[in-house]
Amino acid sequence: MEIRDFKAAPELSQTFRMARQLGLESNIAELEAFGFTIVPPEKAAPRAVFDRMLEAVLAIGRAEDELKVSMANRPQAERPVYGRALFHLLHKHPVFAEGAINPVGLTLARYMMGASCHLWNTSSLVKEGPVGTTRMHCDSMGVPTPLPPNGVVCNVSWILTDYTKEKGTFCMVPSSHRWCRHPTDVDQPKFMGGPNDDDIGVPVEAAPGSLIVFHGNTWHGTYPKTDEGLRSHFVYMYARNYVRPAERNDDIPDALIETYGPDFARLCGRAAWQGYGEEGPSLDGLKAARAIQTGPFS
Repeated sequence: MEIRDFKAAPELSQTFRMARQLGLESNIAELEAFGFTIVPPEKAAPRAVFDRMLEAVLAIGRAEDELKVSMANRPQAERPVYGRALFHLLHKHPVFAEGAINPVGLTLARYMMGASCHLWNTSSLVKEGPVGTTRMHCDSMGVPTPLPPNGVVCNVSWILTDYTKEKGTFCMVPSSHRWCRHPTDVDQPKFMGGPNDDDIGVPVEAAPGSLIVFHGNTWHGTYPKTDEGLRSHFVYMYARNYVRPAERNDDIPDALIETYGPDFARLCGRAAWQGYGEEGPSLDGLKAARAIQTGPFS
């Protein structure tokens, strides 16, 4: 049908028209049904962007002290993930800003989180050589069960190397976003150190240049990485307007904001209405916050 600017859902109308233009309708259907989807390289972005992103991630990893990351100072058994974790990356290379406003990833994020969504965090995982698993969890951190079915965050992961079961790819539980709860210890499969014989997860295999996108309530972990090669992806987490960001973005340079425009500024919280004093909230910020879609995940 023709998607006009329906008065009941003007922002969703615009988002869905963009999704149709980008050929993402099947990805939206998969998000609805199963809570995750894979955008193939021919749809996501030019491969050169992914190559630049991988080069930037590896360069930052080489230049920065691993122990500056607080979890790296804990025994491996206490860490939530194996391998090298890099955080607060948005301002560290222009390619990360480019990825944040990539129309494919941003359109899917806006579909799930509303037109007024913002960035919750940016991070990257780098794993070399054999490593263990990441236990089953969902990204709705800090939200008590029962989880809101609309979700409060979503994950857009840029896949920078081959993701296969042997390389420790995601183990995703299809349709688990509909269960609206966090996995417990008894839900953990045996290969993640749990008691569950019934492995209900599936390996999400994707080529470099793909996006793996999933709802914040979707259960996922990782398979053990058994090969000697490199595994890396870059994560953009988007959240609803009312959700407090995990990372501060007050150190994003004004020049970067000016370069990447108003969408990027809003994603970084420059248009947020929260945080006011005696002057009260910004009316422009409140107007922007009202741009919350009506739809299946709103």
